[in-house]
Amino acid sequence: LILNLLVAIAIVHANMMKSHNAVYIFSFSTISSEILMIFLHLFYFAPSCFLQDFLFPEDYVEMGRKIMDVLLMICWYFGTLSHILIAINRFFTVVFYRYAIFTRRRVVYITLLQALGCIGLAAMTQFIFPCCRLTFTYFVYTYTYLEIPGVPNYSNMFDLPLNSLATLTPLIAYSTVGFECNSSANYLYL
Repeated sequence: LILNLLVAIAIVHANMMKSHNAVYIFSFSTISSEILMIFLHLFYFAPSCFLQDFLFPEDYVEMGRKIMDVLLMICWYFGTLSHILIAINRFFTVVFYRYAIFTRRRVVYITLLQALGCIGLAAMTQFIFPCCRLTFTYFVYTYTYLEIPGVPNYSNMFDLPLNSLATLTPLIAYSTVGFECNSSANYLYL
């Protein structure tokens, strides 16, 4: 938490988001999302586990849990999409460096679309589909899908492909970047 806050402060203080290198916009938005996720864990999930309670008044337990779960899912999706977007950004910055694909303006739009997409994904997986909402449960100390007997788990329609994409995209992008850098270095020594 402290390191994330220090990096976020440094990015803002040094006006890095106004620079020509738009990766700082991606970085700042990702760090902001991670800070929110850490706060959720630090001030809700951890005390909930410790006290073995959902920490909301009796009449508001279900609504409070849903709000916390939606915030967690928005942050989770944002972080996952950030891994993909930053890998693509680094790929285009290194491999296609002659073209200004990720301009500051485009990155701002992409980040806003990313946030809206994460809100939409979280709403679909938590509210629209009948099963299986991802939720934090203190009695198992983790996140679980709330399963409804006889209803298939639609959440995997989103989570599994997105998580697979978040693994494959950086693998391919950074492998290509590494190969390109190695090729460039070998070319310089010829």
